[in-house]
Amino acid sequence: MRATGSLILVTALSLCFVLMALPVFAWEFQLAGAFNWTYQWYNQRGTQGFFGPYNVDNGAGTRTANLNFWNGGQFDTNITTSADAGWSWFNVEFLPQIKVNEALRFQGKYRIGLYGQPQTPNYITQNAPGLNNAFSEGQWTLFWATVNTPVGVVAIGKRRWAFGTGLQYDGAGMATTESLLLAAPYGPLDIGIGFYPYRFAGSSTIGYGDPYNLPTYVTGLGFFVPGQYFSVADRSGSFSKDVLAFVNYFSGPVNAGVVAAYGSYHIGPEAVLVDSSDPLASPPPWALDSNLFHGCAYVKYNNGRLFFNAEAAWLYWTDRYLLTTPVPIPPPFGLVAPFGLPLSNSAAMYGLPNNRYVEQWKYMVETGLVAGPVKVSLLSAYAPGPDRRAGGFIDRQAAAFVRHDVFDRHLASFSVIRPYGYILGSDYGFGLNAYNLAGDQGFLRDAFVLGARMDYAVAANLNVYGSFFWARRTSDGYSWGCLGPNEAGFNDVIINGNVDFTNLNRYPASPNIPDRELGYEIDCGADWKLLEGWTATIVLGYWQPGKWFSYACIDRSVPGWNAGTAGNNFGTRPGRTIDPVIGGEFSMQLTF
Repeated sequence: MRATGSLILVTALSLCFVLMALPVFAWEFQLAGAFNWTYQWYNQRGTQGFFGPYNVDNGAGTRTANLNFWNGGQFDTNITTSADAGWSWFNVEFLPQIKVNEALRFQGKYRIGLYGQPQTPNYITQNAPGLNNAFSEGQWTLFWATVNTPVGVVAIGKRRWAFGTGLQYDGAGMATTESLLLAAPYGPLDIGIGFYPYRFAGSSTIGYGDPYNLPTYVTGLGFFVPGQYFSVADRSGSFSKDVLAFVNYFSGPVNAGVVAAYGSYHIGPEAVLVDSSDPLASPPPWALDSNLFHGCAYVKYNNGRLFFNAEAAWLYWTDRYLLTTPVPIPPPFGLVAPFGLPLSNSAAMYGLPNNRYVEQWKYMVETGLVAGPVKVSLLSAYAPGPDRRAGGFIDRQAAAFVRHDVFDRHLASFSVIRPYGYILGSDYGFGLNAYNLAGDQGFLRDAFVLGARMDYAVAANLNVYGSFFWARRTSDGYSWGCLGPNEAGFNDVIINGNVDFTNLNRYPASPNIPDRELGYEIDCGADWKLLEGWTATIVLGYWQPGKWFSYACIDRSVPGWNAGTAGNNFGTRPGRTIDPVIGGEFSMQLTF
């Protein structure tokens, strides 16, 4: 027994020494996150609303008298029956990071929002009462891996695309990339190249419409129906070229860089499954070849006292529609070609080469200084709008959203505008439904803005600020009466409490809107760090809408506003004054 015990002891000690000599493999797990709780409210200071006096409807057979205050775009509907609106919501975001070894890391974003929504919008408080009623199942919205190699860092997976000042790629709920990317440091330079081996161009991902604006075909009844490839693996409907490259320069107070991305794809009549039982149905008589090229160049300077940020961003997009089979348009659909471009009677034929071009440039300059507890910031930014001539949008546009509304939301800035213009920019989306892919953050669209802001650090944990914001349209490419409440007689959509943004050229016979003023805004707010990891924020704003809205928004007190004609100013009262809007937000962020 004693010999057996000694043998067991010697064996155990030997194993301990052997195991101690082996390297220990263990993952390092880090977790950061935030709980964000917010209450928002907006109010109109009077009954002269965006769509005319409250509780009035002089349309022909319309029923919108109780739709009064247009409260922006943050709520579940755009219009309330009273003069104010408000709601409360929260979300939770987890940002895990797993370090496998010195070379390999995994990162992601797990978000708790509203139950049953793949876009994970914010959970409205008290929306799911009950101890066992789920308010969210949670969603992974980002996940990627980075690998350190001898030649640089390789990135794989879905991740934020933040570059420059954020004018075009701000990574805050909009710009993401899933390219295979290699970034290599070279002295003060970071050089990167990336590509997509596959990206489908024939549909969108989750319920946002079609980011690539598929061609449409016409059945015998004259309806426009989106084309679609039967299989997402069809190479005819995927990008044939899809590459990007960037260079960043870092040296002392200077940070500068440039990024560019290029893609091209083809969509043809083979995409449409034709109903052979309909003798009048036919495949689309054109094919589409598209090329898009976008990027930006920026510079940042900050020496601790003075700072300067500037960026120029571009998007070039060409859609070439190639004729395959001429098909005459059956009357009475022979006066307007696809995509809203007017045609003469002699040219009333589908399949005409109907090329479209977008040449969009956006700019911003921000500068200021820091002196002790005071920081002063000045902003100037520009985004283009549509080119409307003779009652129609021409084929060469300076604004991408005219032709590719959803894709424009991928390349848009929230973080640049939000510190200066809370109501007009963040909540009203500049009056043009300019919201990110999540629908909760407004960005710059067809506007030239000037902003000023002063921050004062009362204490190490308390900052107060005041800001002034002024904006005007950069184009006059809209028809009178192009905005109004959804109404069957107005746009063939049932009444649902929302503003109709679907047709900014609603009345081709109307002149262009002559007044570009969007108004001015005054904001104030405070950020108070109550405890480590607990910050409270409050912002209050006052916005006086400009005269552009009196031309763009219908006035329901105008007789027959839902069928605008020259005789009733296309349903508007030009030059009227719209009562100002005030709004505010109180939020708490608990970080860990």
